[in-house]
Amino acid sequence: MNLFLVIYGVSSGIIVGAGVVAVLILIGLVPRISHITNTKEFVNLYESLLVLGTFLGSILSLHNIGISGGIILTTIAGLAYGVFLGFLSSGLTEVIYYIPVVSRRLRLPSIYLKYIVISLIIGKVIGSLIGWAII
Repeated sequence: MNLFLVIYGVSSGIIVGAGVVAVLILIGLVPRISHITNTKEFVNLYESLLVLGTFLGSILSLHNIGISGGIILTTIAGLAYGVFLGFLSSGLTEVIYYIPVVSRRLRLPSIYLKYIVISLIIGKVIGSLIGWAII
């Protein structure tokens, strides 16, 4: 039974990690950062840091480890997190522009676009409520 739980946990982690990376690739976060900062030669570094940060964040979250570094480390981490969230939210707003393109390629009538957007919103709200209230 313990072997099954280990395999199940590792498989779940791989699936969630792949989903996170897929979302970041879909919204084009790394190319957006390199374009805005005119640092296209550092794309490999950005990708490596993104994977490393996601990995370390997962480890810290799973093991409930806290890092105390004083006000300076907290300020730097807060600024870095704020920049990341800013880029992520701007990338997510650009994904909304892709919905009409996808609907044209799939030849969906335009009346279904509102249902697609509503289902995305409902899914996000339900996922957030489950994450905050239940888990």
